[in-house]
Amino acid sequence: MIGKQCPAGAAEPPEKMASSPEKSSTAQELKEQGNQLFLCRKYQEAATCYSKTINRNPSVAVYYTNRTLSLADCKHALELDPHSVKAHFFLCQCHLELENYNEAIGNLQRAYNLAKEQRLNFGDDIPSALRVAKKKRWNSIEEKRINQENKLHAYLTKLILAEKER
Repeated sequence: MIGKQCPAGAAEPPEKMASSPEKSSTAQELKEQGNQLFLCRKYQEAATCYSKTINRNPSVAVYYTNRTLSLADCKHALELDPHSVKAHFFLCQCHLELENYNEAIGNLQRAYNLAKEQRLNFGDDIPSALRVAKKKRWNSIEEKRINQENKLHAYLTKLILAEKER
């Protein structure tokens, strides 16, 4: 699965997480610390760890996909590893937030195809996200159509009333 859960009963990250991220000597240790914080829903702290990981080793795509705070992170991760399923998935999430539905759907489709090629199992995460993206796109299109229809109706009503007055 793309998103994992905090270990059962772990309200706080493990004891090794109590040490500050600055004391961790490797990017890998910072990444693991960020993963534990993320699992325990301490997102801001996790993002800080991932940022420090990137500062230590900016050439590893997975460090950017772990942070994925922005469209730029996702795109940079894909520059480093264009076959990263996770980067395509998170790029889709960024595009969904920006209401760029066609781009989101394209990234999800690429993530799905790459996962199949790489024989990775993400359960229903990618297909489910694809359904959500398509539904959001449809809702957006339908909302625009209804707004156009309402404007046309108001315009025609105005013309009819003007014609009656003449």
